[in-house]
Amino acid sequence: MTYSIDKQERRRSQRIPQLVPLFVRCVDSPSIFGGNLNTVEVSSHGCVIHALRPFPRGTGLRLDILHSNRTTTAHVVHSDPIGAGMHLTTWTVALELDKPGNIWMVEPPPPN
Repeated sequence: MTYSIDKQERRRSQRIPQLVPLFVRCVDSPSIFGGNLNTVEVSSHGCVIHALRPFPRGTGLRLDILHSNRTTTAHVVHSDPIGAGMHLTTWTVALELDKPGNIWMVEPPPPN
């Protein structure tokens, strides 16, 4: 099952490859998900993570950036599967930050 909006994304800032370890948990319902994940790409407006499950569009998430005291919230824009068939499916999950900014501490920050 894919939770995509139309394939034309509303990207407002450049994504750059960056691995940032996160503890991710749902803010809408604590029992849905909580666990360690990593970003694959980051931008001033969001990030892309890989997960072993999809997240429904609009799901609110709290992102605790491990090894720092930074926390932010975001919501799911879409989840798309990587791979199929008998193999374990990984999902690419795009997140939009509720408050855009350089939460990732990337130097220099991604251009808008």
